[in-house]
Amino acid sequence: KHPNNNIAKRILSKLIDCLLPAEIDDPRFEHNSVFALELAARLLISNNSNATDLFPIFLSKFEELFAPKTPGSEDSSLVLKFPYLLERIVVTIMRACIHLYDIVELRIHLQKSLKLIEDLPSSFTRTIGDRLGCGLAIVLRGCFYLFETSDEWSTIKTLLDIAAQDKSGRGFVFDGIASVIDYALPSPDGEEDEGEENKIEPMLSHDGAEAMTTLLLNFLHGSYENDLTYKIPSMMCMKKVYGCLQGARTLSNTSHDHLQLIDWEKMVTTIYNDVCLSDDGLIAKNGFESLKRVLLSTNVESIPEENWFILLDMVSGRPPCIAVQQARTSSLGFIERLFLMLMPYLSKKKENWVKLEEFTITMASLARQNLRAGRATELFETTVHTVTNIANVMSMTGYVDGEGVNFCAWVSETLLDELERVGACGGVHAMMVA
Repeated sequence: KHPNNNIAKRILSKLIDCLLPAEIDDPRFEHNSVFALELAARLLISNNSNATDLFPIFLSKFEELFAPKTPGSEDSSLVLKFPYLLERIVVTIMRACIHLYDIVELRIHLQKSLKLIEDLPSSFTRTIGDRLGCGLAIVLRGCFYLFETSDEWSTIKTLLDIAAQDKSGRGFVFDGIASVIDYALPSPDGEEDEGEENKIEPMLSHDGAEAMTTLLLNFLHGSYENDLTYKIPSMMCMKKVYGCLQGARTLSNTSHDHLQLIDWEKMVTTIYNDVCLSDDGLIAKNGFESLKRVLLSTNVESIPEENWFILLDMVSGRPPCIAVQQARTSSLGFIERLFLMLMPYLSKKKENWVKLEEFTITMASLARQNLRAGRATELFETTVHTVTNIANVMSMTGYVDGEGVNFCAWVSETLLDELERVGACGGVHAMMVA
């Protein structure tokens, strides 16, 4: 640390000039340059009170070295052609962000330095995936609450996506995302028993939630080299992001802190197709539990009717295979939630009745298949319980108003017919008589 800012700047400039001398005639040049860079980095970090004057010296040199060798051509080679030195510069940029991002005046320069990494050839970034992923995970975890603009989140999202392209950096990236979500967002389950005055406002901004969701969808979908290792963990993280931010929107009565429609569509579609339809019953069960949480966290009127019908078509058109009975059984709780949430809302309009009739008839057929699969099974018992509960709730006074009353009565009777076929509708009649 040097108390004199002017002398510190002069020392730093001399060290930075050593990174790429005009003539390279020493075989140890690259190691000497890396040593000079390390000294310069230590000088910067130890003089953080003067960092606003010192870091622009770094940035100017880095921009020069990261520039294309032939501007305007298709040649992607850089002025700096020494990979070891280039890797240490990337690490230095991330170290600077970790230690100095809390300095408001310096953030614009740190953002510019991070953007330099975005433009590096993928052939190079893959070779340093572990260092890139580890450094960015630390930046994310330590600085996410300082990201105030969509541009900042866009930059970190792009860089994390780059680091996740290689297996060596993928784990670091996911761990960084999961750590932020665990720290920044309270557990949706933990909020249920708390008074409204004790609920914690999420620390993750709207832009941050969108960035995390995009990356988590990539992990869930296996977009990184078809790697599905993170399918279940990413789904659990997405459920938490969506549930907490929807809850924050409800408390604040604004539309700012919630995932946009396109994120909702991607999340629901990906979880259903890639997780709920898995041949692994346990994976499918986790998928349906996550979708139930999403439904519970969603204001029905916040999603356009046409999107609800897309979801209903997807569920009715591609049910889990009956051979995977755990998946089929787990789907029933989700189907029950769809009926009880959507029927009162969608059946108010007569023009929706035809589509709702198709969905109901398809679900009745699904129930018939389940009941024919054998009485002494969990699938049979769960199907009876699910249909009974739907029929009971729909027959309750005040469940739905207007013309939807008659339609919901028809839905209840249609589903009840399937139980009558196998003599299992006693629970429904008992409740109606009572």
